[in-house]
Amino acid sequence: MIDALTKISSFGAFEAKLLTCKSPKLFLVDIKQFQRINLEHGDEGGNFVLCAFSMTLQSFAKANDMEVFRIQDDKFALLMDTPFELSKMERIIFALSDTIERLSYAYHNRDINVEVHIGISFDHFEPLVKAQKALLVAKAENQPFVTYSEFANILMSENEEAIESMMKSAIESGQIVLHFQSIVDHNKQPFYYEALLRLAYHQTLQSPKLFLKIAKERHFYDTLFESIANKVAEFSVQTGLRLALNLTAEDLLDAHHVDYLKNCFSGKNIVLEVYCEKDSQFEALKKVMLELKQAGIMIALDNVKTPALIEAFKEGIIDVIKVHGDLIRNFALDEIAQRTCQKMVELAKQKKIRIVATQLNSKTILEAARNLDFDLFQGYIFEQPHTLV
Repeated sequence: MIDALTKISSFGAFEAKLLTCKSPKLFLVDIKQFQRINLEHGDEGGNFVLCAFSMTLQSFAKANDMEVFRIQDDKFALLMDTPFELSKMERIIFALSDTIERLSYAYHNRDINVEVHIGISFDHFEPLVKAQKALLVAKAENQPFVTYSEFANILMSENEEAIESMMKSAIESGQIVLHFQSIVDHNKQPFYYEALLRLAYHQTLQSPKLFLKIAKERHFYDTLFESIANKVAEFSVQTGLRLALNLTAEDLLDAHHVDYLKNCFSGKNIVLEVYCEKDSQFEALKKVMLELKQAGIMIALDNVKTPALIEAFKEGIIDVIKVHGDLIRNFALDEIAQRTCQKMVELAKQKKIRIVATQLNSKTILEAARNLDFDLFQGYIFEQPHTLV
């Protein structure tokens, strides 16, 4: 059963396949604002996008032992039959997100940009229904992907008491877990391990951004913040490893959070990775960072896109620079990205800061990063995120 327009398997073929699928892992992909594309480029332009997009998905499916189906209009499904394994599912999700992030197709000398939402189900029972519910949450919260879980289901219920109860339960019962991924040197020896937030609901990989967003809206963020900081501190003591915690600039501009971090991490081998994008925050951040460094805590700037951000901080404040993954993925083919990275490496060397090439998933990009003289490296090419204890 083949879809007449896109020439990939149809919804009927999908239904038949589900009947024989023992461990379905379903990724429901929906093109954002497809109606706008139709209005701007006409039905022919819309059909062109559907066909081109289906070919992109088909190529990804073949490379990852999956099957692709057109479900309805601008909705497509990627299906694989495999037992649940967290690290494997993470690799698939992030590889899929990278593949279909900001796609652009040339049509009649014009570029049509395509963005998507993804709803994911790892459940054997009613996988399509659950993927559709996850997709609704992804759309409502404007997240790139959401995995179906009781968390996503409760969010869509709009029941305030249920949402608050779920948040409290997740924090108090330890369902919020930390996985770690190493940042390694040229000899592949770990320099430190970055903590990555996960929700430990049955067979789930919930978006941390969504969870943190809801936590802030429901006024549970402080409790969550302290819970995560305590876990990182405990793991550092138990393992003897240098561990890193991701923070926003807003976290460091909250006096209560800063005091908590100093008390929690003082005397421990900790790196704070801070994401900052507003120039107006720099002066206040510098003072806080110096306070934290006096407590023996290392400071890393995360997701750095421009040399100007490195120049904004005097020598001695920043210990590590993590270059934004978009620049790293593109610099082998993009001359501007390469020049930007080269400038950042030069500035980091001048200021005696270690600089990290992130999101390394291929040997070609890794070799390019080595040639640019990055100090440290991170990505799936080295290891999947994993638990420490």
